[in-house]
Amino acid sequence: MNDLLHKLVSAVITGALIALVGYVSVAVRRRRVAREEAAAPAPVEDRTQALLRQAQQADAARDVLATQGRHADALVPAREAADAWRALTRARPGRFHAERRAALDCLSELLDAAGEQQQAAQVRQEAAGLA
Repeated sequence: MNDLLHKLVSAVITGALIALVGYVSVAVRRRRVAREEAAAPAPVEDRTQALLRQAQQADAARDVLATQGRHADALVPAREAADAWRALTRARPGRFHAERRAALDCLSELLDAAGEQQQAAQVRQEAAGLA
């Protein structure tokens, strides 16, 4: 009986030690990775990523305001969106033409609703030039 008890206790102690060593190893690794990440320089965001995010946010704000019937208030984010999409098409030639055209179409509709037909015509002409 003593031999059986000895083997059982020995197995439990061995298992506990293995688990403890594994836990300590993982904890040390996590701390090392956290230190290395903290010491690493912050990633530099590409300018076009910031522009893309700005354009998408301006599009969303314009759409919310236009849906609420606040067409005059929607003009500001509509202009911001059009400007951001213009900058994106300059930064990445051949890309974002459909998004720029959609933003210009929305801007021209809002300008028409605000009674600014001359500006709306210029914006429509710019959008037609993208086709």
